[in-house]
Parts: sequence; C-alpha cells; structure tokens
Amino acid sequence: MIVTATAAQERTVGVAEGDWFTYGLDFSWNTTDSDSLFPPSEYGDWERINETEWIKVTVTDVSGTNVSFQYLTHYENGTEEIGDGYIDADTGDESNAALSIISANLGENDSIYTSGDYSMWMINETITRTYPDGARNTNHINMTYEFSWTINELHYYFYQSINLYWDKETGILVEDSFDFCNQTGDHMESWSVVSRVTDSSVWVIPEFPAGSLMLAISVIVTVIAISIERRLTKKQPNNN
Repeated sequence: MIVTATAAQERTVGVAEGDWFTYGLDFSWNTTDSDSLFPPSEYGDWERINETEWIKVTVTDVSGTNVSFQYLTHYENGTEEIGDGYIDADTGDESNAALSIISANLGENDSIYTSGDYSMWMINETITRTYPDGARNTNHINMTYEFSWTINELHYYFYQSINLYWDKETGILVEDSFDFCNQTGDHMESWSVVSRVTDSSVWVIPEFPAGSLMLAISVIVTVIAISIERRLTKKQPNNN
C-alpha cells in the first residue's frame, strides 16, 4: 500500500503593525411598501452604516497568526468613534473582525480558516482585479442562495448573494458585496452593500477623494446575512 500525504497549506500573516486600509461604501435599500420607514426596525445597524463617511482600519499588533485592529469611524455629522477587534488568520477566531483577513498566499480550493464557523468556506478562484494601486491577485468567494415557496397561497421569495475578495499577497479583505431580496406576497424589499479598498499604506495608491469605510462593515452585514438566510430557510415547507 502506498500512502500519499498532502501537506496542509501553511497559514501566515501578510500584514504588519502600522499598516492601514480605508474603504469606500455604496449602500442602497428599496421597498415596494410606501409606508415603510428606514431603517426597518429589525435592522437598526443599517442607519449607522448609511451615515458612516469613512473608517480607517489600522493594524495595531501581530503575534503569530493573531492580528489586532483599530477602527476609526467618521460619521457624516462629524462625530467619530474608535473601536478595536482581533482575528486569528489561521483559525478564524475573532472579536469584531470577522472575515477581515485570511492567511496570505492561499489559493483556489483552500479553506479560508482551519476551524470554526468558516472552515468550510473554500476559495472559489484566484483572479486579477484592479484596485487604485493597479492589478492585484485576489482570492474570491461567491455564495448565492435562492428560495421560493408558497404557504396558504401566500408566495415567499428570498435571494442572497455574497462576494468576498481578499488580496492574495497580504490576505486583507479588499472588497465585499452583499445583495438581498425578500418578498412576501406583493411586498418586496431589497438592499445591497458594497465596500472596496480606496487607500492603503501597504501599496502606493494615487490620491482619491475622501470617502471610505471599514472592514467592520463586513462583520455587521455578514451577521445579518447569515441570520436572514437561516431564519427564512426554517420557514420553508418540506415540499416546495
């Protein structure tokens, strides 16, 4: 018997203390209900996202595969908040930093983390995408779900698409997009959030107009996305 052993992908951190990143944001929300108010009561975080002008994310410490961040959030009314978070780029263990960084130099079919909730998430492809500093090798994950069912003659529809992009060399999240549509009968509600790196100390990037956002946006939106998907999946009947 011949046994072939495959070495696991080594997990390494591609950023250093003092590195910083800023992100641009595009948020939209639409509904067919003219009486609906923004934000919907169950999504109070949307108002905070919508009112954020920019966030600067700074790496404050790197220890092994553990990375700590500081978030400086600047709102449209001029107020600011400072927060922090950390994540293990190997295991994905985190606080206020979900998905913000993965190991450097991962590739297609590699899991983004070695344990925890996201250990089953595999990189779909490594592609070239253009950011303000130029073309970058980027690791991409797409997850799209679509459900449709009817209960007591009432039609339900749910659509969710998530795209996440990490810079291959550094492992830092450089772009994400979240698109959702939820329909009950004639009432339809849709929303989307797109955040994208606009400036960084790691790469030489030309000067751009102010307007950036945080990795922490991905934390909020990912939690909302997963909770919606789980809740609506439970509502589905066994036979569509």
